[in-house]
Amino acid sequence: MKKILAIIGVVVLSVGMFFAGYFCRNYTDPDLAALKFILDNYKKYYLEEDADYIEIMGDSLLDQYSDYYTKEDYDLIKKSAKGIKAGIGISFSGTQNEYYVYKVIGNSPAENAGIKEGGKVVGLKTPADQDFKNLTFSEFSTALGEVDVGKEISLKIDYGEQKIFTVKKQEYQETYVYYSDASGSFRFSDASGEMSFVPCDGNLDVTLPSDTAYIKYTAFNGLSNNLNGSAKQFSTAMKKFKDNQRSKLILDLRGNGGGFMDIMCDVASHLIGVKGNVLVSRAIYKDGKEDKFTTSAGKYFDYDFESIVILADEGSASASEALIGACLDYDTLGVVKVVLSKNSKGEYKTYGKGIMQTTIESIRGDAIKLTTAKIYWPNKDLNTCIHDVGITKNLTAYANKIIEAPYIENADYELIAALSL
Repeated sequence: MKKILAIIGVVVLSVGMFFAGYFCRNYTDPDLAALKFILDNYKKYYLEEDADYIEIMGDSLLDQYSDYYTKEDYDLIKKSAKGIKAGIGISFSGTQNEYYVYKVIGNSPAENAGIKEGGKVVGLKTPADQDFKNLTFSEFSTALGEVDVGKEISLKIDYGEQKIFTVKKQEYQETYVYYSDASGSFRFSDASGEMSFVPCDGNLDVTLPSDTAYIKYTAFNGLSNNLNGSAKQFSTAMKKFKDNQRSKLILDLRGNGGGFMDIMCDVASHLIGVKGNVLVSRAIYKDGKEDKFTTSAGKYFDYDFESIVILADEGSASASEALIGACLDYDTLGVVKVVLSKNSKGEYKTYGKGIMQTTIESIRGDAIKLTTAKIYWPNKDLNTCIHDVGITKNLTAYANKIIEAPYIENADYELIAALSL
């Protein structure tokens, strides 16, 4: 009995010491003490208290690339990282009073409904509406966000003439890679019940020469090792490139805003001219620590490349820019060119995101994504970081490999420039 009482006493003492330590830390750490003071009084007295005060506080501290996620938000993000999206599959751009379909995600409900990029949104009807409403963009976003998964919405979109599309908000598996050559076009679809590489209608404005293939790669996402993952989709398209005996590749990274660095390393193994596992990017943290990102065993020499032309625009960011940097730094055979689009300001440049984020999950399941490092291209002598600058001809070491595509109205002028190279 004495032994049992002694054990209970030790447990009680340990728990007491834990909570004593916790509360002491709160009041000896001035930052924690100040935060507790603010939160206690905010919840008790503030007239316009917002239930999402943690998210609001987090947003006020963080840069545009960092974020705080509730457990529910982070669960959705983890599913999205695997390529599983929930929604209709459209992103929009424009102003409050005039906004357009900017991007339609492959294999999404929107794509399956026939929605194309470029149309002006002029009406929305949700299950709560009797008729279409013409909303500001913030009103539109709020109304769309309030529709539950499994429910249908209708969009009225103007493509020169107004068309109505009915779309169900649902989970879907994203398509990341599209392939075309003179023999036909292919894409990834799960219409059969599982993701597969299937023939499709091509949508290029030009005819490809018999030695040339075109690959559109939309994001470095989809962590699965099967065809649901973007790395496996890319390697499958490259197998088609090899099997069809093509030697010239046009890689379209326009609008590819990046994703996971390990996926970028996998894709880079097909495109950089060095054998073995090689450095493709360096991450430098605030304490000076360096992480090195390396490829898996190189596949570049399987393809006998005569030319690799990469298309990039102001929407090409982060992992896209890192991949371009690796291709330029390791272009030992002189086959790589980068063709840039002109942005709305008349500038030829990519987005300019040369920083990396790390997501830290708490034991509660919520998470915080923080900017933690700068990304440098592999060549240490040049020590290139394109953050807030982008890829431009001002990168003098690469200027002869960076092409500003001559603008042609109402034409895919970047692709035309790529073919001319």
